[in-house]
Amino acid sequence: IGHYVRQLGAELILEPIEAYRSVLAAYRPDMIIFNHLQASHLSNFSGRLKEMGVKVAVLPNEALAFNPEVMRFLSHRYNERTHVDLFLAWNSVQKECLLREGFDGAVTRIETVGNPRFDFYFEPWNRLSKLTQPRKKTLPRVLLCTNFILADCKEAPKEHAERVFAIWKKHIKSYENFWSGIESNHRGRAKVLKFYEALLRSGKFEVIMRPHPGEFLRFYTDWVAQLPEDLRSRLFIEHDQPISGLIMDCDLEISCETCTTALESWVAGKPTIKIINEKHPMFYHEQLAGTQAEVAEPELIVAEVERQLADPSQPEFKKAREELLATWLASPKGDSCERIARAVVEVASTSKPNYQRHLTLEDHRRGLKLRLLQRFNLPVNYDPLLAAKKHLQPERFRAKSWVKNKTITQSDIREANERIASCLKPLPEGPGD
Repeated sequence: IGHYVRQLGAELILEPIEAYRSVLAAYRPDMIIFNHLQASHLSNFSGRLKEMGVKVAVLPNEALAFNPEVMRFLSHRYNERTHVDLFLAWNSVQKECLLREGFDGAVTRIETVGNPRFDFYFEPWNRLSKLTQPRKKTLPRVLLCTNFILADCKEAPKEHAERVFAIWKKHIKSYENFWSGIESNHRGRAKVLKFYEALLRSGKFEVIMRPHPGEFLRFYTDWVAQLPEDLRSRLFIEHDQPISGLIMDCDLEISCETCTTALESWVAGKPTIKIINEKHPMFYHEQLAGTQAEVAEPELIVAEVERQLADPSQPEFKKAREELLATWLASPKGDSCERIARAVVEVASTSKPNYQRHLTLEDHRRGLKLRLLQRFNLPVNYDPLLAAKKHLQPERFRAKSWVKNKTITQSDIREANERIASCLKPLPEGPGD
């Protein structure tokens, strides 16, 4: 998105959500783009930005909400101070929901743009996702993606789950009994290991294990460590590589009930299989029925993988997939980022902020701190004592440490820009090219 914004003669500055107050004095932007405004502090802040004349945009990082209650929660205007000039919706379902849930189309420009990350499956951006060290393939490569994010809540103190669902259960009736969802997720995680083992014991496939980034790896690495060497030799854990590269490098993708990786695989032209667990309403959605092969028991997975690899185009699901992608992802064509950039620049160009009147001493302090941390290539949420705190109280500071580790730094941004620039260079010619 930043690349296209620059092509249009504007500048896009990347900062994590934790810097939302610091950026005012540090950059004096014409627009701030948020990934959501559900939290009251962000919602109130959007009202302050309106008073300052700073444009507000929202680009969700998740909008495949097949549960209508979840979509309503993600789209609701909760606060009278909530102000959005531009909402970049993934799909028409969300656009309609935004208008029902308090957003005025005359005030908020709503653009249906799809998921910008899906641009990584199209030229030239699919070069970004190529695996840095692709392995030589001797067997069909099966990618099995898990998404048992809530399973760890079962083993953590109950207060942890209460904190996780404190907001969700207030607004989503089906999440009131969230503990049943946690228990189902926990059972599903234990069962998925049997699917992995069945694939490995067949000796017919190379298996890529891809836990969701929100899962904690220890559960999987402990299990892998006790496997016989002959099985381990055909299993590879991938948790850092971009999911798009893993999908493009596999022969077949397997996901667990509802997972975005299935939709990505269709865009990439890969066959998919869905593992059915307990059809718990928090994880299973009827909208995806009829779009892929389904397997509920581990002893059936090998035969199903062989069946789907025999005709990887999966023609029986083609129409249903096209309809679902059209409804929920605006029929991905690789132009989502460009469309977002154009809308952002158009709206930001009408901004007339008044910083002189509205900046406070606290704003200036935060802006100065952000600039100083950047000078040392440190994230805005840097805490010099965090490592010690986590060592002394690992459970209490585990989440904070995880957030800090995924927060971008200036060197991350430079590296990303260099990689984007490399995609725009002609590919070197080689034998057979």
